[in-house]
Amino acid sequence: MSGFDAHWLAQREPFDLAARSRALEERFSDALRSTRSADTPIRLVDLGGGTAANFRALAPRLAGDQHWLLLDHDARLLADAPHRIAGWAVEQGWQAVAHDGQCEVTARGARWTLATRQIDLAAALETLDATRFDGIVTTAFLDLVSQPWLERFARWLVAARRPLLATLTVDGVRRWQPEALDDALIDEAFRRHQGGDKGFGESIGPGAAEALAQCLRALQCPVWTLRSDWHIGANERAMLERMADEAGQVAREVLPADGARIDAWRRLRGARIDRGDASLVIGHLDLLAVPEPIAPR
Repeated sequence: MSGFDAHWLAQREPFDLAARSRALEERFSDALRSTRSADTPIRLVDLGGGTAANFRALAPRLAGDQHWLLLDHDARLLADAPHRIAGWAVEQGWQAVAHDGQCEVTARGARWTLATRQIDLAAALETLDATRFDGIVTTAFLDLVSQPWLERFARWLVAARRPLLATLTVDGVRRWQPEALDDALIDEAFRRHQGGDKGFGESIGPGAAEALAQCLRALQCPVWTLRSDWHIGANERAMLERMADEAGQVAREVLPADGARIDAWRRLRGARIDRGDASLVIGHLDLLAVPEPIAPR
C-alpha cells in the first residue's frame, strides 16, 4: 500500500473527529470491558494507523491506562507518529515523552503508551495474534482493500473474538450544494477511480463497510453501522478547494475525453467556493463488530 501525505491526514482530522459516531464509540468501550479485568490496561491495535489519529480520538474517551500498537506499511508516518502524539498531548496540558519509536502520555490520572510496528497487512495479517489485544481499531482504511482480504479479516477477527471499531469508511455519497450539471459525471469518475489496486488487490471502494458487515454476519458476528458523514461548510474554503481539485484531477484521469466538461465544472465550483456559496457532504460509515467474547484476562 502506498503512503499517504501527512499534511492531508492532518487537514482531514478535524472533519473526522466531528463525524465519528459517538454511539458506536460508547458501545465499543462497553465491549472492551468484556475482554479484560478492571485493573489491567486496555490493549488496542490500530490497523493502518497512519499518524495515530485514532489514538487522539479515542484515548481521551476510554477510561484508564491504555497500551496502543500502531501498525502501518508507511515507515515515514510511523516514525513521526510518537512525536506527533507527544506534541498533541502537551497542547492538551498533559505530560508526554517520545523516544525510540514510542510515546508515553500521562493524562487524567492515567498512562497511555503508543508503540509502532511496520507491517504489510496485505500479506501478513494472519501473523498477528489478535488475542494479545482487547480491541481492534482502524479508520479510513477498509475502502482500500479487496473482497478476498475482507473475508480473511473477518475470519481473523471472529476467531480471536475481539471487538472491532472501523471508522470513516467512504460509502460513495458526495453531495455538493448547490448542485451543478456535471456533478454526476464527476462522482461516477471518482467511484471508478476508487476501485484500483491499493496493495490489497482490486479495492472494494465505497461498498467496503457493508461488504465487511456481510462477511461478519455470515460468521454469526453481531455488527452495527452508523453514518459518519463529513459536512464541509461554506466557511471551510481550503477543504472545499482540495475536494474540488481532487475530484477534477481524478475525473481527468478516468475520463480524458471529457476534459472540457470537467474543467468547466471545476471553474464553476471554484467560483461558488470563492463566493461562499458552496458546501459538500462526503458520506462515510462507522462499523462496530462484537464477536462473542472470551473470558476476561
